[in-house]
Amino acid sequence: MLLNLISEWQGCESRCLESGSRAVAAELFAGREYVDLTIPVCDTPSVRDDVFAFDCVLDQARHALRSLEARSEERVFTVGGTCGAEAAPVAYLSHRYPDLGVIWLDAHGDLNTPATSPSGHFHGMVLRTLLGDGPPDLTELLAPALRPERVVVAGARDLDVPERSFIDSAGIGLVQGWPPDTGDIIIARLHSAAVRHVYVHVDVDVFDPTTFGDALFKVEGGPAPDSVAAAVRRITSEFDLVGVGLVESCGRDETGPRALKAFAQQAGVWPAY
Repeated sequence: MLLNLISEWQGCESRCLESGSRAVAAELFAGREYVDLTIPVCDTPSVRDDVFAFDCVLDQARHALRSLEARSEERVFTVGGTCGAEAAPVAYLSHRYPDLGVIWLDAHGDLNTPATSPSGHFHGMVLRTLLGDGPPDLTELLAPALRPERVVVAGARDLDVPERSFIDSAGIGLVQGWPPDTGDIIIARLHSAAVRHVYVHVDVDVFDPTTFGDALFKVEGGPAPDSVAAAVRRITSEFDLVGVGLVESCGRDETGPRALKAFAQQAGVWPAY
């Protein structure tokens, strides 16, 4: 299993994610060897193809993907800055496991395109790009595209209108909010799509901000970390967990890294898998 850090922050212009992700990695991976796949800081980010800091994002994804391919690990645990840090790990594992299912636990869909994004920030486009509909340079790099029937977005409660339309038209699984049977809903969906291996993305804004307060963007409502952990443990009892991503902790609260380590342990994704 490859433990890695990708503290990319330029995809949303929030530099706190750099220090936040490094603090989480130091706490979570304490005593274990992990690899820093972060490229040197891009000091002059510019807009290209209607994406802010596009060349920074592209160079980071290219470097991380080549590094992952060179190491050829069967399982990957990523601590990242923005959600965009997971582009390469998901693409790498999707190529390795053609039946990969992706569980996107996030208050947001990350399903915009450059044309629909209100901000031009890539972290709100990464899942759409992994599904093959994004900036051409990135979709080509990250190919083959994920299959929408093998993707489930759960915990979402702040979706843009174009994202909702895309979910409906593409046939992506959506669990709005967090019903008590969220884990079982996701399991049924992935079994129907013949999934055997899974990747679990956790943007910490999926958590109710009254129970975890160190997310970059706090969205009212949502589940407590223990509820998410229970669902993840239930899901991974049915599928082979090959990847985890934990992202967008901003480092404002010094208790955040310890809370995320406790969550990962409770969810059974670290250090058990």
